[in-house]
Amino acid sequence: MPVVVGIRFKDSGKTYFFDPNNYDTLETGEHVIVETIRGPEIAKVVHTAREVSDDEIIGELKPVMRRVETSDFERLQTLNENQEDLIERCSEKIRDHDLPMRLVKAEYSFDGSRLTFYFTAEKRVDFRMLVRDLARTFRTRIELRQIGPRDEAKLLGGIGPCGRLLCCATFLPDYARVSIKMAKDQDLPLNPSKISGVCGRLLCCLSYEHDQYLQIKEELPSKGTWVQTPDGPGEVVAVNVVKETITVALGDNGVREEYTPEQVQESIDRVGSEARRRNVAGITPFANRERKEVYTSQDDEGTHANERHSRRDEIDNPNILDALALLEEDVSEWTSPTVSDTQPQIKASSHEQTPHEHTNTGTTGAQNTQRSSSRHRNRRNKSPQAQSTTTQPSTPSTPQNETSSQTFEAEQSQSRSSRRRRRRRDT
Repeated sequence: MPVVVGIRFKDSGKTYFFDPNNYDTLETGEHVIVETIRGPEIAKVVHTAREVSDDEIIGELKPVMRRVETSDFERLQTLNENQEDLIERCSEKIRDHDLPMRLVKAEYSFDGSRLTFYFTAEKRVDFRMLVRDLARTFRTRIELRQIGPRDEAKLLGGIGPCGRLLCCATFLPDYARVSIKMAKDQDLPLNPSKISGVCGRLLCCLSYEHDQYLQIKEELPSKGTWVQTPDGPGEVVAVNVVKETITVALGDNGVREEYTPEQVQESIDRVGSEARRRNVAGITPFANRERKEVYTSQDDEGTHANERHSRRDEIDNPNILDALALLEEDVSEWTSPTVSDTQPQIKASSHEQTPHEHTNTGTTGAQNTQRSSSRHRNRRNKSPQAQSTTTQPSTPSTPQNETSSQTFEAEQSQSRSSRRRRRRRDT
């Protein structure tokens, strides 16, 4: 496994691996000069020499050139001491080209072979003509780099709302992913001036304790739930994640008290054990209800059969009784007729239709319903013995009987059709 040292170019930023190049005695915090794709740069050692796996190394492993001397710091300071003059001259060129850019910082490389200008803009800017003009003015290699609001705060530095130096300018290697949901989970006021930093974006520190807030909230009862406390049951009205306590409004008097999760859990266990003891002793409503269900289930089996017989007797509405009578007439017509029913009708079918039958079709629906209901009552009151005496022995099948049965079926079909028309007309 290769031996590397951890190098960081600024106080905050990512850590890169470099080949120590026989400088195994490098200590943390020591400044060195390393080779990069942009030329030699001054950097700081953050990790001493150690072995790492090949998977952790990205790209080519550059070597450490040498330790930094005092003259190197003096030269770099001389190059960047007239930074205000560099920014002013570059701003004039930007106004001449009428470009929507705002300069932030100008910086020379360690050997002075490259001058970098950092700027901000709302959109992408075509600065190709500007680069040529600046190269002729400063007679060196020019690099323009567009940055965002957070990069601007990191380059310039400053003091945050907490009164400390900006995290991004001191120790943060990368920008934290922050969302408005983190502020909601931490019960912070959704006021932009309270949760925004000097860069105008959400505070990076919102992500520092977000996981701890979620873990503590899972262990505490949520707001609006009812819990058992040493002073009685109550509703949770507030949750203090920092102190890990809850505020409960007691149900009997509405007084608000603060409890810890241990106190709430102890009260729940005490009430649960007392309830189980009473249930075993049979003095709880639950045990009495079980006994009552056993007795009522035995009584229901005997009364269920009587209820079915009494349901029809409870009907007092004459309209419902008439409808039942009509329904039973239709059912009797669908069944095969007996000999006692067919003989009078066969006899009638041999004659022509009487004038009384013609006038019967013109009667009102109310009279038909009244007659049907009376026939229904007579049939229900008729005893089985009377019905059995009316039956007569069947006659042998003859051609005359077959013709009469066909005529009987046609009359039955016509009678059913007329009844249906009368019912439709009545309804």
